[in-house]
Amino acid sequence: MPNQLSLEATKAATASETDAVFLTILTIYVDGEETLNFVNDKQNLVFGGKTFYAVGFTAVLPDQSSDGPNVCKLEIDNVDLSVYKTIKTAAVNHKITCDIGVVLSDQNVYEQGPLHFVLRNIKANKSVISGELHDLYMHDRKFTTITYSPEDFPGMYY
Repeated sequence: MPNQLSLEATKAATASETDAVFLTILTIYVDGEETLNFVNDKQNLVFGGKTFYAVGFTAVLPDQSSDGPNVCKLEIDNVDLSVYKTIKTAAVNHKITCDIGVVLSDQNVYEQGPLHFVLRNIKANKSVISGELHDLYMHDRKFTTITYSPEDFPGMYY
């Protein structure tokens, strides 16, 4: 079932003029501890009692196709050395997870999400920090190729 927009979001989307803007927010956790909060905007945003700092980023999220799992990507503009140092230090031996959501700039509710991801394969250059977003479900994990049959596992079958 598709997600429904709130009444305020519907009004903002269909108004001829509005001050409300749809924004993407990103929270990065290192070993479960909230570390960085970003909003893809030109000004900071206070949402849920937290300040999300204005940083350019792009999150390419999964589509609704039936082609199987595709790689989702996150790219953060490398404009602040502290962001690079935080992610680079955490990438060594820590679990980095992300929450991504869409909010309306003048409301304090999620319109979409938050969606939860594990950040892997982090790379950085002078202009961008990038990585792959993997959901916390099972389809991106490797499993054994063992199949269960009555001949090999008779105790499982009656």
